Amino acid sequence: MQQKRADKASTGPAKPPKPGKVEEVTDLQPVALGKSSDEELMRRTQNGDKAAFSILYDRYSSAVLSYLYRMLGNVEDVESIGQEVFLRAFRFAPTYRFPQKFSTWLFTITRNLAINHSRRRKRSPVRNITELNLEGVDISGDPYQVASRATDDLEKQEEIARVLKALDDLPTDQKEVIVLGVFQDMSYAQMEEITGTKAVTLRSRMFHGLKKLASLIGRGGENEKGK
Repeated sequence: MQQKRADKASTGPAKPPKPGKVEEVTDLQPVALGKSSDEELMRRTQNGDKAAFSILYDRYSSAVLSYLYRMLGNVEDVESIGQEVFLRAFRFAPTYRFPQKFSTWLFTITRNLAINHSRRRKRSPVRNITELNLEGVDISGDPYQVASRATDDLEKQEEIARVLKALDDLPTDQKEVIVLGVFQDMSYAQMEEITGTKAVTLRSRMFHGLKKLASLIGRGGENEKGK
């Protein structure tokens, strides 16, 4: 009798997925989570796997905070917004569409939150750069403090400080493309998706931004010599 009931149940109509939920992914391979790609982990997250999302958090929390430091320059703001980024990423996981690059999707959320926060404070979306990758080392703080921690070479300290100060003087759109393209090492395709700006425009901003940055750095050096 039990076998007949089981057979009857197995031949019944399949229940449709509940509205508003992502259909369960059934083609995921049984590999160790730590070896899964970002995109595979996101699909598992959509299936309710919190451990998979925890790995994504570990992989991207530093990069998100680094981006926010450069965009906002306020430690308290950065930490709270960084938490909100991942809360939203988990809450809106169903909106992610495989095989979209996860990092692009995540940094779109990050950028939007940073801009909204800046608008509320009536400040530019890119106000200050307080963290910079130099030879693979993350460092943050006042330009001169950053420089002193980065190297003992006095001439190089002056150069680093000039770069940081000059970057802060760039127009918002030029600064943003440099932060994303140079410091975050993103392609123009990724930047286009995140900012909603055409790649040809981003290339123009990068060109003029780097040109102006070089000019500001050179002018700063001349001012130092003239003191």
